[in-house]
Amino acid sequence: MAPYDYWAPGLRKFLIFMDAAATAAGWLSFLVTAVGLGSLITQTSAIEEKLDPFLNSRGREYLGSWVSRQPASPRYRIKKPTPVGPVIFARLVDGFCGRNAIDVTRLPAERPGKATWTAVLAIFHEPSPQSFHTDKSTDAKTSLTTESTQSDVEKGSFPDDTKQRSFISPQPEGWLSLKAQPLTRHGATACITISRTSLITILLIVNGRQMFRYSDASGHRASYASYCGHFYINWPLDGAATISFASHDSHMISTDVYPPRFPVRVDRCVQMAAGIVASPGSEFQCAFAGRKEPGRWILEYQQRGFPGAHGSRHLWNLMGGKVYEVDFLLARRSTQDETDETEDVLLRLPSKEPHTDWVLRVPKKEEEILLRALDSLPWSSMSWSIHRGLRDILITYAKPTMNKYRAGLATLLKSAVTRYPSRLIKDGWNREFVHGSMGDIAANSVMAGEGNSGDSVRVVTAAALLLCDSISHDELDATKFWSKGRKFNDDQQESGMEELDTAAVIALTKVFVLEWSVEFDYQMYHDLPPELLFR
Repeated sequence: MAPYDYWAPGLRKFLIFMDAAATAAGWLSFLVTAVGLGSLITQTSAIEEKLDPFLNSRGREYLGSWVSRQPASPRYRIKKPTPVGPVIFARLVDGFCGRNAIDVTRLPAERPGKATWTAVLAIFHEPSPQSFHTDKSTDAKTSLTTESTQSDVEKGSFPDDTKQRSFISPQPEGWLSLKAQPLTRHGATACITISRTSLITILLIVNGRQMFRYSDASGHRASYASYCGHFYINWPLDGAATISFASHDSHMISTDVYPPRFPVRVDRCVQMAAGIVASPGSEFQCAFAGRKEPGRWILEYQQRGFPGAHGSRHLWNLMGGKVYEVDFLLARRSTQDETDETEDVLLRLPSKEPHTDWVLRVPKKEEEILLRALDSLPWSSMSWSIHRGLRDILITYAKPTMNKYRAGLATLLKSAVTRYPSRLIKDGWNREFVHGSMGDIAANSVMAGEGNSGDSVRVVTAAALLLCDSISHDELDATKFWSKGRKFNDDQQESGMEELDTAAVIALTKVFVLEWSVEFDYQMYHDLPPELLFR
């Protein structure tokens, strides 16, 4: 037997065993590799989250239309750039993002992202050609140039000099042209930074009012309802203050009978919240005293006296207004040795204490100021978020005259809707609504005397504008109705049954808007830090 024949069977078995071992080792290595890769795959989201904290905040689902403004990510960089959002700024002297006259929609006009600031941008729009305020503003106090706005925003500050400036001309891309800021990570959300001044201005634009407020050692929480949705503020102890917005879920564009847009002027909204009435084309600017404690008080006119006022003066400063240019109607507590003059008007007003009143004596000189203020009330298609002192005094003073003309105004507005339905339909009102219940709603709202419905205000003001077709914009803001001897409870006035002219319709409709406006706590800035995170 040859030597190799003796070893061949064992060698063959050994080689077979080695092949099997090698195969098993190969499969074992593959299995270990597969398990390792599987483990890495399952941890991909966690790894990406560590490498990119904004992983879920970059797409259209979160950023809405602002996804088109995101910086490109170079291929050679592993870490992606921080996503950006808009610099939203709003003040008396700046308007909303540089525009004093804007259009507002009740619901977002485009699909917003999960970031709630995208919904706010979707309800504010550049004014449409048919808006009553689309002509170029000549108000030097509330306008600014493109150059000053862009440069100041880039610096992170805002202009104070507002003399002889014009607003930014509208851009076709809308709010996508705003300067961008890096988003800030807060919990699971990516936020923009917004100032408390801008937040307050936005609330005034959308007719906001406080629904809930709670402050204690754990922090501050508040909720503000508005015509366009709800704002929620949360400022926990030792944490960042955040604001979020939720549009209405009780309305749909397809079933809304009102025009989708209505015009708003930012400067007028701020003025009414600060309790200031300004006459267009003149230097008349007068601030009103706030609500007082029960007792007897005297109204005193102080020329350029606003710097010595308390309360809304701080809001006016915050908004960039010039307090030293504003007159002031001071409410001074009456002393025992002061007697009422026969020509003085006595107004009984709601006080700070529930279910109690305070009595305000209005001398003849101050009564003339009230008449001028009523004639100088700004026109608005929406109710105001208003200073309660201004609202109390002007409504109480105007109430007797308003009541005399109330039935006539209601009848006139109802007939206007019946006579001019095509103009309303052209403006965007629902055809069935115009031919059906719109006239009755206008008349009933006027007769109600007061209320809290932005929709009713839109109906009444739209009906009133049907009778003011040839009236200029300045004439809507300034009338001569009250200055023509229509004083408080004057028995020599007309009975109110005569036909109302255009000036009377305008003046009385503006008082109606006051009656349906909501009180606004202008001192809410005390509850907020200078900057908030808008989620």
